[in-house]
Amino acid sequence: MSNNEKQADELIALQSIFDKKFRLLDDNQYEILIEFDLSTSFRIQLNDKISFIKYLPALTLIIHYHDEYPSDYPPSFIVSCFYFSKYDLEKLCQKLDNYLFKKGEVCVYDWIEIIKQKITNELILNDKFQEYINDPRALNGYSFENAKNILQYLINYNYERENEYFQKQFQTCFICEDTIPGIDCIRLYRCGHFYCRLCLNNYIRMNLENGLFGEKLHCPQYECKQSLLPTEIKQILHSDQLYERYEKLTLQHSLELMNDILWCSRCQSPVLINNENDNLAICYQCHYTFCKKCQELYHSQTMCPKDYIIEQLRIQKEKEYQRLQKQKEEALTQLNKIEENKKNSREKKVLKQKYRQIVIKLSEKDRLLEEGLNVKQIESLNTQRCPNCNIRIEKNGGCSHMHCSRCDYHFTWQTIEKTEQSDICLLLNNYDRQSNQIESVKEDLNKVANIDNSSEQETDSDEIKDLAVSIDNKSTIGAAIVSRVRRCPGKLCKKLNIKIDQDNWIICNECMKQFCFLCGHAIFGSRHFEKKCQRYT
Repeated sequence: MSNNEKQADELIALQSIFDKKFRLLDDNQYEILIEFDLSTSFRIQLNDKISFIKYLPALTLIIHYHDEYPSDYPPSFIVSCFYFSKYDLEKLCQKLDNYLFKKGEVCVYDWIEIIKQKITNELILNDKFQEYINDPRALNGYSFENAKNILQYLINYNYERENEYFQKQFQTCFICEDTIPGIDCIRLYRCGHFYCRLCLNNYIRMNLENGLFGEKLHCPQYECKQSLLPTEIKQILHSDQLYERYEKLTLQHSLELMNDILWCSRCQSPVLINNENDNLAICYQCHYTFCKKCQELYHSQTMCPKDYIIEQLRIQKEKEYQRLQKQKEEALTQLNKIEENKKNSREKKVLKQKYRQIVIKLSEKDRLLEEGLNVKQIESLNTQRCPNCNIRIEKNGGCSHMHCSRCDYHFTWQTIEKTEQSDICLLLNNYDRQSNQIESVKEDLNKVANIDNSSEQETDSDEIKDLAVSIDNKSTIGAAIVSRVRRCPGKLCKKLNIKIDQDNWIICNECMKQFCFLCGHAIFGSRHFEKKCQRYT
């Protein structure tokens, strides 16, 4: 059988197995949503917070066929999962790369089984930075700052899936022990216990009559201390009058806990504080007038001792602030002079580089600028690549002898002179540090960008977005963008992509096509860099 016939047979088989979870993107590219078969005791953990779930969102696997599959090489792939870290996704890519591919045999289903084995009985989320090798096939891995939000999303997703399954089954009420459809039961969010609507309705009515409301209204299950949510109570009661009474009692209890009541210093009766500006408080039991702040006899003509102390502290703090502000302004003036001298020196170096030019749409200008600033932040780290496996290693102290924890390779830390490109990154860093915004950088970019508008007629706002902008590397900001930009080789795409770090393996953000940054040609896997171009430059 030819490669095309084997690919067609594999497509038919995968479509029949995964059905709605299979989606054909074009003639030679498709994606599969892979769901994990979890055990009943599956655990997710973030630091000290642990939760047990039964359902996880699907992982996306994108497969791209080429002419040499399956006769010579496996197909290209991309994995995407928002609750895997970038590090975990790259480890998964390495597993698929290490799969023992047999020439002439299809392998996508075997890859799917390998991915399913990634999840066993627990998922540990990490909110600390992890080093990774920047494999472009690992998409949408979460950043460590969002680990807490990811955990809460997984818990909510699991609850929704469990509730869908619950409503489709017959359930036994924990109170009356009747067997009824799950859709006629109320499953409590905080504890997961469930009861029929009639039993819960009677339970809530009885507790309201006994004066229990708000956080005091607990789940009926024995020794369960979880309180019912207000939305659950409204769903159960089906009576506006009763729910209004519940809200009234809850509000009254909350007001009693507020700090707008004082106790009379003479008779200890409660005194309601008014919102007037004076400090007068009057006890209506013993008619004693006293100061709300110091609790002493009311003094209308003199400042309260507490106010006097606070005012003196405020004046002292304001004087100290003015002194520090003056020192800060003097220091900034000196720093600006030093930075201006450095900036002028770096701009002279930028002018010496070889002339380059790109033409982009005006609507793409801001996106490329923001991505360029992100590249600058990555390059500013004190890191170098391992000469053996190319993983990034950060040096934070010690001698120049380095040890790669990934491949056990020993090497010497090389002192690299700053290039013209690093000068550009330093200039961008000055913009970012002084303003904490990129708006000033956009203004400078607008000055060096030439709008190609041959027509003298007026244009509306939609047409302005499509105007061509010509950017060259004669300026500092222009050079930062031009040196990092390459168009996608796809005939129907042609989207501008920006190079991150030193890796020349690029995946187009628009059409997912893989190509080489150096030569601009489409590639299938890493073997292109073994024969033709260098991967890291």
